[in-house]
Amino acid sequence: MRQTFSQIVALALCIVILAGCAQRGSITVDPAAAAVGSVQPILVASSRVSDPAGPGYLRAAGDSLSFSQIDVSVPPDRKPGTVTFPHTNPPNPKTDFLTVGGGRIADRRAFIKAVNAAVAQKPVNQREAFVFVHGFNTNFAEGLYRQAQMRHDFGAPGISIHFAWPSAGNVRAYATDRETTLQARDDLEQLIDILVQTNVTRIVLAGHSMGAFLLMEALRQKAIRGTPSDFRKLQTVVLMAPDIDVGVFRRQAQALEGDGVSIYIFTSERDRALRFSAVLRGTGARLGALSDNSQVADLPVTVIDLSALDGNQDAQNHFKVATSPVMISLIRGLDAYGNQTLSDASNARSGLIDSSVGILKDIGSVALQPFAVK
Repeated sequence: MRQTFSQIVALALCIVILAGCAQRGSITVDPAAAAVGSVQPILVASSRVSDPAGPGYLRAAGDSLSFSQIDVSVPPDRKPGTVTFPHTNPPNPKTDFLTVGGGRIADRRAFIKAVNAAVAQKPVNQREAFVFVHGFNTNFAEGLYRQAQMRHDFGAPGISIHFAWPSAGNVRAYATDRETTLQARDDLEQLIDILVQTNVTRIVLAGHSMGAFLLMEALRQKAIRGTPSDFRKLQTVVLMAPDIDVGVFRRQAQALEGDGVSIYIFTSERDRALRFSAVLRGTGARLGALSDNSQVADLPVTVIDLSALDGNQDAQNHFKVATSPVMISLIRGLDAYGNQTLSDASNARSGLIDSSVGILKDIGSVALQPFAVK
């Protein structure tokens, strides 16, 4: 449907107001919180400038990839799917996400050692790496703590690695962030190459919103100039509310055909942020708001429609995978029955997501309305 100018303005104002009302994230260090919350160790690879005053990273882009480990305390008194930042001084470790420790990792070689040390502590069948690429309008603390929340709420096995690209962290900087993702492609590709050299047995890559675009661009670039062996540990790609033009995605996905990578797309027609993105660009629906699966029916992807779900702290319906209590309960329940999160060692397409698709089909009329595209 063609949008009038007044509709465009109204939608834009709505998005800006919603974003402006939300509390912005910040890193607060409180080692004592480790005795109260659930500590989630997150390895970080970032193309941002390191913050000289603390363990985090600044908004500006760095000259090269840098590394660290940050231990995050997830508070016990909160709703699943939510991330709560301190609003009192001192902070409350029962309700606030806090940083309890960590430090810089000197270089690529030291990062490989850190990854190997982390996976060595895991059972042989859980030596996988889950890499999360955050989206548009996200500062470092917000992306880091969101990954800690997902790791905790999903009960994820393996190790977690956060790729922090230099988003401006400003709702009015959409075009700037889009260009920045192109600048960050090489750094994300470098991270993937590093992980292939480690002792992790499987790599799961997940991107949210504009981060999904960055992820697919890095993989397309890698496929074009790489060899099939470069993808031997890459098992699963998860695109959460991807802010990608469908035509662009088709080219990205086609470049990966034959590399054995499974692609899962979580969508919602109620995603207000993606509606704004589509209006801003004057194009059709974004991939993450797909309502017609025929546009990707010939691609080896699986699409899961979460339109019927609601999320906590998600007024824009833009991150339901991580914020929906139903989705969180489903993933934790499947994991309790022996399904590994997002992947399975015996079959690249028989892990949690494929199991989820089957179950979601059974209850689709109630909540999730999924459809699979093979």
